[in-house]
This record gives sequence, C-alpha cells and structure tokens, in this order.
Amino acid sequence: MYKNSIVTKKLVVQPVFVSLVHLNVFMGPCRYGVGEELTYDYEKKESLKTFQFFNEDLKNYVDHGHVELLESKYLEWHEDFAVKEESIEDVLSNNEKVDVYLISGTRLISYVSTIIAKRSGKPIAFCPLSNSKYSRLGGIDAAAHLFASGDFEVYNALSYEELNQTFRAMRTRKVLKNMKLLYGLRNNILSFGCVSSFVDITDVTKRFGTEILNYNGLEFFKELDALTDEEKAEAKAIADKLVEDANGVHLPAETISNDVEFYLTAKKVMSFYDCNAFTLPCFEMCATRELNKRHLTFCLTHSLMKDDGVPSACASDVGSVISIAILMSIARKAPHMGNCMVRLEDKTNHSLRILHDVCSKYMKGYDEKPLPIDYVSFTKGNWGTTMRYDFAQDAGEKVTLINLSPKMDKIMIVRGTVTGCDDFLTPECKHALVFDVEDSHDFHKKEAEFGHHFAWVYGDYEEDLRMLADMLGMDVVVA
Repeated sequence: MYKNSIVTKKLVVQPVFVSLVHLNVFMGPCRYGVGEELTYDYEKKESLKTFQFFNEDLKNYVDHGHVELLESKYLEWHEDFAVKEESIEDVLSNNEKVDVYLISGTRLISYVSTIIAKRSGKPIAFCPLSNSKYSRLGGIDAAAHLFASGDFEVYNALSYEELNQTFRAMRTRKVLKNMKLLYGLRNNILSFGCVSSFVDITDVTKRFGTEILNYNGLEFFKELDALTDEEKAEAKAIADKLVEDANGVHLPAETISNDVEFYLTAKKVMSFYDCNAFTLPCFEMCATRELNKRHLTFCLTHSLMKDDGVPSACASDVGSVISIAILMSIARKAPHMGNCMVRLEDKTNHSLRILHDVCSKYMKGYDEKPLPIDYVSFTKGNWGTTMRYDFAQDAGEKVTLINLSPKMDKIMIVRGTVTGCDDFLTPECKHALVFDVEDSHDFHKKEAEFGHHFAWVYGDYEEDLRMLADMLGMDVVVA
C-alpha cells in the first residue's frame, strides 16, 4: 500500500457518553424510581453499566476499517443543569484531530450535545444502542435546535448499519479534501481525448477540496532515464513477481519491466510532491513517440496505483480520478474505469459495455484475495503491459458505476448486473465488462450530461453515494 494511500486514511470519531446523575433524593415529573433507585450511588452505577454497554457496541458494530475510534469520554452533570467548563474541555481535548462526535448517554443529552457542536465546530452523530427499542430522541431534539441556529451538521442514525453508512460518506468527503492530484500535462490543460473531464479545473477544488498539481508530462521521461541501477533492479523484481503470480502471461515477460519502471517513476514524482492521486494524457503523450521508443504504456501504472490505494485514471480525466477515489473510499475496493456505451446488438436486454485495460488485482476488496490476473500486451507489437481478468466469471454479480458532471455539481449513479466479458485476451484497449441495466435508452440519454468515462466497483452502493452527494451539495441522477 502506498505510504499516503487514501485507503488507509480513516474518519476520526470521538465517542461521548452524557449522563444526568442526580445528587439529591427526590421524586417528581422528571425523576423516576423509589427507595435506593433515587440515590446518587445507584444512578451512577446504572450509568456506568450503560456506558460500558455503549463501548461494547462501538467495539462490535462500528466499522473499524473506515473509522478510528478515540477513547470514549464520560460527561456527568446534575440536576442543577450546570455543564462545567472542565467537562467540556475534556470532551474537546482532541478536537483538532476529531472529525465527528458520536454522542450517546442516558436522559437529557440534547442540551449538552448542542454545546459540543457549537464549541467544537464539528459534526455530531447519534445512534440508538443495540438493545434500544426506540429511536434516539435526544439527537432529534438537538438537531432541530442546531439546524434552526445555523450551519451545523447533525446525523441521526436508526441503527449501527446506518451509522456506518454515514461514517463511510464522511470519510470519503475527508479523503477528497485531503487528496493531492499529480496532473500530468502535455500541452492543453483539457485533454483532447476527454473534454468531459471538467469545464473549470478550479471547480474540482471548490467542490471537493482536492489540490491539483500540474506537472509537465515530458519530465516523466527525464526522471525515467535517471533511474538508478538499484531502482531498475527493483522494477525487475516487481515485474518478476507479477509474472510469478500471474494466471497467464501473453507477452514477452522481459518487456513488463519497462512498464514497471514507469510506474516507479510516477510514484517517485508523486512522493516528491506529496501527491496521492495520479493522471496524465494518453493520446498526447503517445504522440511524442516516446512510448513507442521505450516500449511502454501507462495502463499497468494505473492498475498498480489502484492496487496501492492510489486513485489513478486514464486520459487526464480529473473527474474520473475523483470518481475512482469516491468508490475506492466507500467500497474499499480497487475500481475499474472506462468508456461506457450501449451495446446496440443487444438493446432488448439493456446491455452495456465498459472498457479500458486497467483492471486491478484488488477489485473485490483490499482485504480479499487478489484476482487471478493475466498479462496481455496493449499493442500488436507485443509490448505495453495490461492487466486482464475474465469478468464473465462474475456473471450475476451486482456492480455500481458513477460519473461526475463536468461542472462537478452532479453525480450519475448506475446499477447493473454482470453478464460477461469482451476481449479478455485481445491486445489494444478492448478489455470490457458487459452488464445489463434497467433501461439502456434512459442511461444513454442521461449519460450525455456526464460524459463517456465511468468508474465502477462490485456491489450496490447507491445509498452510500446518495448520502455523500447530499454532504457535498451535489444533485443525483440515477439510471
């Protein structure tokens, strides 16, 4: 995994347990119990039991693949309703690091929750305990106050499943905000091969917070020529390992090192500029004839980058880099991207095809067994390494595709079912997933607002993507 991989970045959650514990013995409209139940010691004991249950829930039900949980804070207050400054300071002691406060407790948690939200300037979230019979009304009470008071973020989940979905979306927003894209250029800032990438490059930073570093594409070749013998030996060792682990190798194995050397060169430049995302123009760089001279293409670089947890897209498509990052973060899988089109010979089944030679080993998940990969030449000259996988093995599986509008104000979500794989072992840019959608004509009509490049992953992530779009202020188009 790359040192600054977006896959390893987590959402930092500060759990807070708020408990109103009475100091005095009395009965009344807001005080239940009798005898010992009205004592401070009894209430405190019961409070700590619930606090322990809350921590067990966090351990068992929160998705730790997406979340870094800090040690829970316990905030006690009393029937004088004074929230002590030292208590708030303790809760907020990690505020600089915290992304969201997860608040639970016994009764009357809403007032304290509003203080935490206002003082921290961070989102707050609520979720019933796993043994709860009803929704968390304290969260609703606090949300209504905060929404009416200003621009606050409050999330009320009905289950830990919903809470994890919220955390995935929040983590993805954080990932995009902390992403720095190495944007290779040859001449025109908008690639001639993908004019639907964006309209104004600054829209990307305004919407997502992603920083973009422009880099002269020809400089890659200078860096490539400057590789040391040690770095070239590293490239050969990586190439040899790819061959050793391959399901099949259908090009001269010795040429794979050429593509791996470019991959290491791109990573070296990224590391120098502290970047963790990558793209550069295929057509414009090809036209320099340097690729033909050196017998390499960028396909393997994009595949290996994604297996490293680095969003990497073809054709200087910045929108696709963001799409890949979104799916990579939400699904914790290496996405595929490509040209998506309706199969005119099979319109009755609403069949689509998406192709580019950039599949990855970890398309089923970074924590899963890598896919059986074949290596095929991109060119008919038997060079330019590409990863290939027979998608037809996954017939019947669900997939989710997304694309962003060139103004970065809309996201298109497509759900499909795998039916096959085109040109699995054929050279050139032909490796394609074949899948069915509900209405291919509707897809084709809506695609015109977004462009031809879609990113996709295995699984159904529509609800996660809708939640993320809402957080980012983007309109959702579904096909």
